[in-house]
Amino acid sequence: MKSRGLKALFGYLWNYRWQTGLGVLGLLLADCAQLGIPFLSQRVIDNLREGPDRLIIALIVVLAFVAYAARCLWRYCLFGVARRCDIEIRRQIYHRAIHLDLNYHSQSSIGHMMALATSDVAAVRMALAFALMSAFDAVIYSVLSISALLSIDTRLALITLLPFPLLGILMRYLLKWNYQTWDRVQQNFDELTEKARESISGMRVLRTLVQDEGDAAEFRRLTAEQYRRFMTFVKVDGVYSPTILFLSGISSALLLAVGGQHVVDGQLSVGEFAAFASFLGQLSWPMVAAGWTLSLVQRATASMDRILTLLDEVPEPVQPFLEGGFSGGLEIRDLTFSYPGGVKPALRQLSARVEPGGSLGLVGEVGSGKSTLTRLLQRLYNPPQGSIFLDGRDVLEINLEQLRQQFAWVEQESFLFSATIAENLRLGGAREGLEEAARMADLHQEVLSFPDGYETLLGERGVTLSGGQRQRLCLARALLKPAPVLLLDDTLSAVDADTEQRILKALSELRGRQTLLIISHRVSSVRDCDEILVLEEGAVVQRGRHQELLAQDGLYKRLYELQTQ
Repeated sequence: MKSRGLKALFGYLWNYRWQTGLGVLGLLLADCAQLGIPFLSQRVIDNLREGPDRLIIALIVVLAFVAYAARCLWRYCLFGVARRCDIEIRRQIYHRAIHLDLNYHSQSSIGHMMALATSDVAAVRMALAFALMSAFDAVIYSVLSISALLSIDTRLALITLLPFPLLGILMRYLLKWNYQTWDRVQQNFDELTEKARESISGMRVLRTLVQDEGDAAEFRRLTAEQYRRFMTFVKVDGVYSPTILFLSGISSALLLAVGGQHVVDGQLSVGEFAAFASFLGQLSWPMVAAGWTLSLVQRATASMDRILTLLDEVPEPVQPFLEGGFSGGLEIRDLTFSYPGGVKPALRQLSARVEPGGSLGLVGEVGSGKSTLTRLLQRLYNPPQGSIFLDGRDVLEINLEQLRQQFAWVEQESFLFSATIAENLRLGGAREGLEEAARMADLHQEVLSFPDGYETLLGERGVTLSGGQRQRLCLARALLKPAPVLLLDDTLSAVDADTEQRILKALSELRGRQTLLIISHRVSSVRDCDEILVLEEGAVVQRGRHQELLAQDGLYKRLYELQTQ
């Protein structure tokens, strides 16, 4: 798993190889300029009795400027690459998430998706930006610094470098722990994110039921668990840097003990000793960088593995667009469907036929399978092969985007965006006819009563509107979509009887122009449909027109009497 995530990281860098290469070149130039300064300083120190060498001092200033300019270059290039990769990964996550069917999303929490797009992507970006820089920096500094130490005094160099191989032993044990602990941190972050989202969305319910303190206690528990797991990661990750400082201190002590004696014996000049000490001090950064790099890479690899788990989910193959248009004829043949993991079928042997421009009503008690049909028609869940047809074509053989363009759907839960009323109405792509659609939904006059009319800004999910207003706004949005089939899933449940009748009268104008499928627990909403299906536990127990069903002793008549008493 780790090598797979690491390979993916290098794959993103390869997409920007020219900019990455320019950044690495700037990094190499900056390091060479930085490491050239101690050599020049050595000559200045050894020739102090003869007076300062102004040419060498000028060269030191030039090298410092070159290092400054080169570091600006690599920061711009490498950090820019990291940000571009960040954007690309987020785009891929979003694109894959919206193209997966509801089977995947019903088994994955929103908190998990949010953690992938925030915390995990941030870990990947850090690795691509700082880990790449510190890795090359560590290699260049190490090679050049060790070469410089060996050129000054080989024996002294070997002695002072003795403590550093111990780092290899330490790193061997830390890397695996680092990966595992970070993976556990991110898994708990999924739960914490989901809990925060759920609590904020349900804040009114929690306060109404006086459960805000209990919910806060659960949130504190998850936060404490996140703290505990993260501190475990910090303990593992925090061992490395102090160890490097400890080993650097031992190297400095060896330099003072052995190198100082070499100066006394005349084997080293004072300038060479100063240059040696400078190069040895600069070796501390590569060691720290190596540990930091490995830590960032391990975190990014664990996060990339989690991201790849989502990206590996394969959406349905894209069928080609079919020639010609659709008129809205629907046919359902012996449809039986069960949800993933369902105990019993949601629909059983359902059959129906609606001619283009016709209407079909579905009534039944809660849980009878009415809403399931709307999801299957649009392939939010895939129906069995040969069970649902649109204008004689199996919906499984129609391009998914083209299929969903044929349906204007108003679902049970009204969803509005934090935008203006007009912007919510235009989601279907319409630019004209907003007022006419609002009139049909019996909403136009209420919109005009708002201070800004159709430009009134709604709160989150339309919280500033009543339940009935939200439903009617969603209905108006569906009416604006030029689709041959209109699906109304308990759309008028939150409006009063008079408003319902006005809306149904307006919808009657669509007869012959748009196929209408009305799902409702109210008999009054479906009484004028060409055919009415009565569902019970997923099966059709009655079918016919309104007056025919009232003439029978059955569920439809009982619902009618209950609702009209």
